[in-house]
Amino acid sequence: MMNPARKAEPATSRVHKRIRLKDHDQGTAQAIASEMKTSSVVARILAARGFKPDKDLEDYLLPTLKNGLPEPKGLRNLGAAATLIADVHRAGGSIAICCDFDVDGLSGGSVVHDLMKTAGISSRVFVPNRFVDGYGLNENTVREIAAQGFKLLLTIDFGTTNAKEILIAKALGLKTIVLDHHHITGELPPADVFINPHQPGCGFAGGVACAAGLAWYLALALTRELKPPGVDPRTYLDLACLGTICDMVPLIGLNRVIAKKGLEQLSDSKRPGLRSLRNVIGVRGNVECSHVSFGIGPRLNAAGRIEHGELVIELLTTRDSNRADKLARDLNDLNSSRQDIETSVKEEAIKMVEQRGGPDWGIVVGKPEFHTGVIGIVAQRLVEHFYRPSAVMGMDSPGIFKGSVRGIKGFSVIETLSACAEHLMKFGGHQGAGGFSVKEGNLAAFSAAFVAECKKRLKDIEIVPYVDADTETTLDEITVGLVNELAGMAPFGMGNPAPLVLVKNLRVVQVKELKGAHLKALFSDGKRFISGVMWRQPSHPALHPEATVDIVCRPEVSTFNGNVELQANLQAVQQSSR
Repeated sequence: MMNPARKAEPATSRVHKRIRLKDHDQGTAQAIASEMKTSSVVARILAARGFKPDKDLEDYLLPTLKNGLPEPKGLRNLGAAATLIADVHRAGGSIAICCDFDVDGLSGGSVVHDLMKTAGISSRVFVPNRFVDGYGLNENTVREIAAQGFKLLLTIDFGTTNAKEILIAKALGLKTIVLDHHHITGELPPADVFINPHQPGCGFAGGVACAAGLAWYLALALTRELKPPGVDPRTYLDLACLGTICDMVPLIGLNRVIAKKGLEQLSDSKRPGLRSLRNVIGVRGNVECSHVSFGIGPRLNAAGRIEHGELVIELLTTRDSNRADKLARDLNDLNSSRQDIETSVKEEAIKMVEQRGGPDWGIVVGKPEFHTGVIGIVAQRLVEHFYRPSAVMGMDSPGIFKGSVRGIKGFSVIETLSACAEHLMKFGGHQGAGGFSVKEGNLAAFSAAFVAECKKRLKDIEIVPYVDADTETTLDEITVGLVNELAGMAPFGMGNPAPLVLVKNLRVVQVKELKGAHLKALFSDGKRFISGVMWRQPSHPALHPEATVDIVCRPEVSTFNGNVELQANLQAVQQSSR
């Protein structure tokens, strides 16, 4: 699978991020500090992000369910879905819930299934097997659902592109509801009820809601339709926030409120499964966004990547604490296996790129033995390493490769795959990520088309990665108080990244590797010291003792081994210009 297009300029080594500083209006920053009672540093950060001292900033700093959630009536066909489910239930029918095997689909499926169970509605969740069924609704599952006597098929986090399977379901006598958030590339699916913010006449929440968030709205609508005693839809925000945080949707508006309020509930959740997960990852206090992104989320994803996603549904909806503990330990073991597999595939993929002389405008790598449960993660690691759109493939069935794609800032994955569609069996995705299937005989043609399309699109995109610091500061201003104040801007994620500060002219006192995979350095401004950690990168050309560097970092408080100290989570380092 050689890439025939001309080589792009960057060398084979890891691409290191450069530093930029955002502009801000000093008068606006001073007004924010005065009127909103913030520190000067936080005021500068907010001003750099376009905020002014007004109600929008108040709602951002103190999001509420009342002010931050759009009205349910704005979600097209939501009421019709609740009515159809209620009608099937009242007629004595059961509901089959089919959801995707990632965190978004699994948490969304758990929201609806748990509410139905609590409300006395007969339901069961079906999750595709990644290695047997592939992504999305499949005919075998539809026929199994019909044969088992279910009366309604509800899909969550897929279904928009499953017209064939929906038609089969209807022919078998099933009522159908599709609840999805993926982009619509063709005709609307022929479901009895179709819920998707991207459909004509909708635009709910600006089209940024994930499946778990939409599932929470369905739970809200069902509660209003059936009025089950003792059921409060707000108690399902702890589940809804999992998909919202992990699915890389912008954490603004609706998503910010669900994530913020969901994390508050997650910190004191009574669900045995969530309590067991917290124990497994070692969270004793409040659950933060990073605990979900890097602790809970990977363990939930590991089930579908390595074994089967239905383990997660059971974990998130069980009432049995002992069973929850066992499932959480199993998911932790699966995640460890996933990490080992990911590391092996990533190292081989990087080696393949470097053996070709470095990255092209786009990267396409694959081997039959690459585990398809980790190809998406590996594609993201290649983007981090080379800063090029990357497609990674493995073989699930003879003669057919399954691929996953990740892009860079400003690059549309779904548009690029659409341009290569003639070489693919199927594809799907959105702006930043996508997947596809391709016959082995079409690999060369797809590879050439993908690289050519990347070359065309990257001409208008910044192909050197930058880290944009929100403000410049000094070590004197980086305090525990500042870290606590910055936490008020959480939850952080796409659309609301963690604040980053630039500190210039620091002397490197010490540099060392951590476990052969990370880097730790000690910096000084001549008066104060601060430790810095760079994750998933064991070295950096600018970091050596006695060097003078500028750093962009996320100020944090480390409590490792019981020692509390300020720490700089390093995002970029470069030699000082002075």
